[in-house]
Amino acid sequence: MPKWFMYCLFSILLFGAWGVVSKATVDLVSPFLGQILFTLGLLPLVVVASLSKDLRSGNHKLRGAGYGFLTGIFGGIGNVAFFLALSQGGKASTVVPVTAMYPLVTVITALVLLKEKLNRVQLAGVGLAISALILFGL
Repeated sequence: MPKWFMYCLFSILLFGAWGVVSKATVDLVSPFLGQILFTLGLLPLVVVASLSKDLRSGNHKLRGAGYGFLTGIFGGIGNVAFFLALSQGGKASTVVPVTAMYPLVTVITALVLLKEKLNRVQLAGVGLAISALILFGL
């Protein structure tokens, strides 16, 4: 099994736990405090990452820093929306899979901006994902 796939499985496990803990959090505190606590929980990881020997690698550091900052802004606002969905009566078993459909935005953006193409199987996958969104919304 490739090393990258093991990381994917580990990520699935952690994101699954994250979804359940997120619901427990917003059942006890506001979504905005939940976001603050989430951000504070990232601080130990920032310390570990800052000690990496690869911290200063890359050819376009300024552009990469800008994209990294935008990633944080988009992720933070998306996370607040996620917490709001959970706090407004959404069940973790529904909100987590629905919000996990975000790759559809990536696919559509890649098609439009990057002029990427999808094959038939990938198009079927997009259709199934859209169908899943509709079914979860019922």
